[in-house]
Amino acid sequence: MFADAAGGVLSVGQGGVEDSSRESAGGTFWDILKLPVRSLEQALERFPPGRVHEVHAPGGKGTFALRIIALPGCPSPLESQPRPDIHAGPSAESGPPPRPASASTRPAYVIIATDNRPIVQLREIYKERIGENIQALENSIHLFGAMFDGVQDAMLLLAQDRVVHAANPRAAKLLDPRGDGLVGRSVTTLFQVEDREVIAEKLARIKDGGRWTSRRTCLRPDGDTLPVEVALWRIDLQGFTLYHMVLRDLTAQALLEKGLRRKRAEVEGMSLALRNVVRSTEKEKEQVREAMLREVRAAILPAVERMAREESPELRSALKVMIEERITAFSESGSADGLNAQTDASANLLLKLTPREIEVCRLIRMGAGTQQVAELLNTSFDTIQTHRKNIRRKLALKGRRVSLSSFLQQHNFFE
Repeated sequence: MFADAAGGVLSVGQGGVEDSSRESAGGTFWDILKLPVRSLEQALERFPPGRVHEVHAPGGKGTFALRIIALPGCPSPLESQPRPDIHAGPSAESGPPPRPASASTRPAYVIIATDNRPIVQLREIYKERIGENIQALENSIHLFGAMFDGVQDAMLLLAQDRVVHAANPRAAKLLDPRGDGLVGRSVTTLFQVEDREVIAEKLARIKDGGRWTSRRTCLRPDGDTLPVEVALWRIDLQGFTLYHMVLRDLTAQALLEKGLRRKRAEVEGMSLALRNVVRSTEKEKEQVREAMLREVRAAILPAVERMAREESPELRSALKVMIEERITAFSESGSADGLNAQTDASANLLLKLTPREIEVCRLIRMGAGTQQVAELLNTSFDTIQTHRKNIRRKLALKGRRVSLSSFLQQHNFFE
């Protein structure tokens, strides 16, 4: 509103007061705004010009901001009568009503009344949203703290200076058992000398959102080494960069790998020994086969040929008995030369076994299990199980509480 030196309203601007108040142009601004004063002096004393005052709006409709601006050189009420062409507010082309050229200059006023209700509503909305954001931030911090402190792996938070700014309890237990403190230490000092340059290079080159993993070795304060798996993330936040490093203790895994390597070496040694035994057995088998062939060529075949040519039944019968005795003697002695003579009558049972069953018996007697026998003979586990059943049946062990291995150890007809 534009008011003269006496507080009388000369014109009302668009907005700021209700439409019904615009028709009151010519009245005083304190009456139009229903201010708790009765005169211009009281208005200026209660609401000093040049300052912003919060005033309760009429009818309990919130508050409005009031500012009175004193302007010099505006006509007095006696020199400026209300004109019929004054509207509810000046247009964009017209300003305050012009004063007559003969008018004396006296102070006048511009009164600005701004409705605070939208601002109050906006403030409440912002207050509510800020409260929600603060609560969400507190929840996030609480959740991150629970995760950071509760995980079983060591965690470190680093800034751009590559210095540890936070460490969880697991990190302190692994890397700082004496309690000297990890915060403030350069992260590269936590690793052995050979790994420090690699860690520094990855911290410098890793991009935002990138991840790098590797197996490295940390150093304890007492000088002991600690094998770890390093996982490094870079997170670019507003105004600064954060690094998240996770160190997983691989001590148990390293011990397990060492034990597996030792077991593998032992198995390879046993496998080599079994291969040597098999080669030796094959060699012995070949020697036995050659001895049998010599015996057959030297004694049995000539006897069979003589018996075929002989017409005398008695002589043929004698030759038959002689051949049977030679075969029996050969089976009992195990060689044509009489070497490794067998005295146990159970040796005759060998005549019932097949060559493959004999090989299985020899390996079992040397201490090989079913799976090892299957591997050495390049066959299946089930096939060796079938051979074992047939051998027990032919050696009259079926139904007896005697293990095949023990029986073969007690009888030396496989030597």
